[in-house]
Amino acid sequence: MGGLCPRCRGRGWCGRDRCPFLDALNEVRARLSSRNVDGYTVTAHVSWRGYPRVIAAPGVGEHRTPDEGGVLADLPYEEALKTRALTFRRYRGKRDVRNPPDLSDPEIESSISVRPVESTLQVRRRLSGASRTTPFIGPLVEGELELDGTPKVPRDLERYHEDDVKAEEAVVGLYRRGYDESYIARALSLGLLGRDRRMVPTRWSVAAVDSMVSEHLAREVRDLPVSSEYRVLSGEVFGNEMWVILRPEPLSYELVEAYEPGAPWSDRTRIAVLRDSEVKDCKEPRETGGAYFAARLAALEWCSELGKQHGITVIRIVRKEYSAPLGAWVIREAVRRAEEVFSTDDPREVWEFLREKLDDPVGEAALKVIKRGRQRTLDTFL
Repeated sequence: MGGLCPRCRGRGWCGRDRCPFLDALNEVRARLSSRNVDGYTVTAHVSWRGYPRVIAAPGVGEHRTPDEGGVLADLPYEEALKTRALTFRRYRGKRDVRNPPDLSDPEIESSISVRPVESTLQVRRRLSGASRTTPFIGPLVEGELELDGTPKVPRDLERYHEDDVKAEEAVVGLYRRGYDESYIARALSLGLLGRDRRMVPTRWSVAAVDSMVSEHLAREVRDLPVSSEYRVLSGEVFGNEMWVILRPEPLSYELVEAYEPGAPWSDRTRIAVLRDSEVKDCKEPRETGGAYFAARLAALEWCSELGKQHGITVIRIVRKEYSAPLGAWVIREAVRRAEEVFSTDDPREVWEFLREKLDDPVGEAALKVIKRGRQRTLDTFL
């Protein structure tokens, strides 16, 4: 993992009085020393290393907080980090993705329950530490899991699990019924949805859900009338600043990410800038990964809410205070929680507004990349 934290190791290079990352890891060590984790099954994680033989591990935490972006984004960053760090994954051996577990498996049922299930994890040994890759997750341990509560699997999920429908239909259906994308991705990851069912590594399932839902929304937005004005939205979650520029044009989309030196995945001394956009015959992100689809989904929700079609540019500024990445849900929730901060019918005023607001080296680097794009959809800015 790039960024400041792996090199700093708690020496205060970020300027904070306390290191939230080390605080979280110290609590993990304290819990493991007791050998027993009394808590709740709140999630499940499917690994990607060794694919197609993967580890599907139920997650047990000493908290009742669901592993869902809409809930975690309401917490202070340090608490969200600890919630993830103190979620212990129980090793159940490796399994071929073409042989997914069934919903009748008690541990799988409890992992997909919408009501946290009381449980006790008796730890024999730790197999790996907390991971600082996206998403940040707690340690993998070997031990016995005792379930003391009754899981509650929603009827909507049971119906899609029982019916022979395509994964996209099930994913969009659950989204339309108000389920958090993280929850839907968990069901997809465990191989509970779709016709040709197989497990999907968690990091891939999150991007898949955001992609399916955003493509569904895009089809709807393309039927809306084109807007007649420019709008700028701004939001922030955990040091991820999001700027959404909605232009009066047919639907198009691009994401530009600018990383402050010392932020996750960046160099300590240089600003890193990444960019992906929709172009003919190339709709998969080459640089921005899952953030591309997460921001796209939330920006399209804005278009739907406004009832207008827009060309969309999303700028993500990643500050070094975001010391350990928590997943694409952070981007999605930051765009969802954005507020309109500017509107006009003059593109020059939009450009001046952005230059005024993004006036530090990181923001300026992002704007330079946008300007260099020279795409037809951005010509109005030039």
